[in-house]
Amino acid sequence: MTVSLRYGSKGSEVMKGSGEMMFKATKTLLAGAALIGLSVGSAHAYLPEGKTFRERAGSAASLTLADVASDPAARALKGLLTAPQEKLSFNDKRDRAAMVEFYAERDYQPVWMVEGVYTPQARRIMDRIAAAAEDGLDPAAYKLPPATLGSSTPAGPDIAASVDMLLSKAVLTYARQAYAGRLDPSSISKLITLKPLLPDPIEVLTTVSTASDGAAAIAGYNPQHEGYLRLKQALATARGGETATVHAPVPGGKSMKVGLSDPRVPLLRARFDLPAPSEAPEVYDETLAQAVKSFQADKGLKADGIAGNATVAFINGTGKSNTAEIIANMERWRWMPRDLGAFHIIANIPEYNVRVVENGKVIHTTRAVVGKITNQTPVFSDAMESIVVNPSWNVPASITMKEMLPAVRRDPSYMSRKGYQVLANVDGKFRPVDPQMVDWSNVNARQIMIRQPPGDDNALGNVKFLFPNEHSVYLHDTPSKSFFKRDDRALSHGCVRVQDPLEFADVLLAHQGGWSQQRLRKMVGGKEKWINLPNRIPIHLTYFTAFVDDNGVVQTRPDIYGFNARVEKALGLQG
Repeated sequence: MTVSLRYGSKGSEVMKGSGEMMFKATKTLLAGAALIGLSVGSAHAYLPEGKTFRERAGSAASLTLADVASDPAARALKGLLTAPQEKLSFNDKRDRAAMVEFYAERDYQPVWMVEGVYTPQARRIMDRIAAAAEDGLDPAAYKLPPATLGSSTPAGPDIAASVDMLLSKAVLTYARQAYAGRLDPSSISKLITLKPLLPDPIEVLTTVSTASDGAAAIAGYNPQHEGYLRLKQALATARGGETATVHAPVPGGKSMKVGLSDPRVPLLRARFDLPAPSEAPEVYDETLAQAVKSFQADKGLKADGIAGNATVAFINGTGKSNTAEIIANMERWRWMPRDLGAFHIIANIPEYNVRVVENGKVIHTTRAVVGKITNQTPVFSDAMESIVVNPSWNVPASITMKEMLPAVRRDPSYMSRKGYQVLANVDGKFRPVDPQMVDWSNVNARQIMIRQPPGDDNALGNVKFLFPNEHSVYLHDTPSKSFFKRDDRALSHGCVRVQDPLEFADVLLAHQGGWSQQRLRKMVGGKEKWINLPNRIPIHLTYFTAFVDDNGVVQTRPDIYGFNARVEKALGLQG
């Protein structure tokens, strides 16, 4: 399957231009039964019945010599393809150019309707596109001709030509949306820099029209990732039998603990279908605490039985209809690279987890801290190139301006006391200077660089993992270990902190050859040391708020950055 080009700047694909015009033209042609009757028979009367036009005309060479224009269907199809068009969208222009080339190679012979009758292949493909909702797509986006056309009386050449173009356009639109999604990722957030490739439209038409099973061929443009396929099954289950009970949301507030009375307790009991005790119905008792504890364990939260705000947020998101959320997450799977890598890393932001995957199986998992709401971790794919032990931290300019400068202006000894090195731009080069010699009240933040040398207090801890990217983010250790005990771990400036960085590094280095745990740990302490990875490791920073676990249960996570809500809105899924 060949793919080319990437999405442009438009937020969502809308069926306009040539596809809409073809649909309207076909509706006009199909409006009168008399027109069909006039078109049938007369156009083919001059040739013997029982053979296709190509068979009646002879070989491909003699067909050209006989002039394509003498075939009414080919003449009509060529006329439609070469007719002047109004202003078209990027995708419509691309599709139309592909159809012109595709049909020209076939001497403008129809593909889907031969002798005024749908081919069996065409019917199977139309059935598959009509079932696009199974794939989390919108069937209304694909303008299909009437399935009954030609059933009793063969359609005439003009109608057959219009139908052929309309179905080809539907095939191209479905394949593009199935493969690359309906939305431009950057329209959701500038921090989502995944760039899904668009399938080659000529190859789409060729592949689908010549496949032994065209329906399977066009369905194959959907993602084949396990995560997507599980969500597709979950969508079918949700639509087939989901009758969600509407619960009143549990308000936020102080943590609910055993023995404490809280007016929210009855609401919480209702969420777990627990009967209210005859006495003290607002007291948070052991039975309720055990139910909360089991829920927390299932959701990957700290299972302490205490209903704090993070737990309440998860509870409020459970039990509601999640069809829209499943579809929105299926859309984001379409943005992902088709090949994630046999050995790869996935850092799923809403889940606060980093996983190492080998041949489809998770071989290592560690907790993670991701960016705050105000310093969001970006979503993209790249390749890890190196591991740095005892890293220095070059403080980003944004942190220098927002945090460092106010601190040093309050306390001139701040830099020296914290062990930061200050470098100033002198004659175009950054050179070390004494922090006490800098006029911090008037300094230009772009003319200085602040660096924290390796050490126990270094913000990057003992190791960082680099995959150079436009966002300047990476994975790293941290001295703030207590953060990993929290359920809500959106606490960083944008980089991803991993809980057990040396164990994580062991797993990665095991696939590089020549590394042992002892060798890595001997490097800890002292000067900065680099490990360049001969085998680069694909890494994917993802944003999936819904997924299906190994037990077949749909799991959801809070939409911490609001990306999922934006996708749902853009897809028209919000009521």
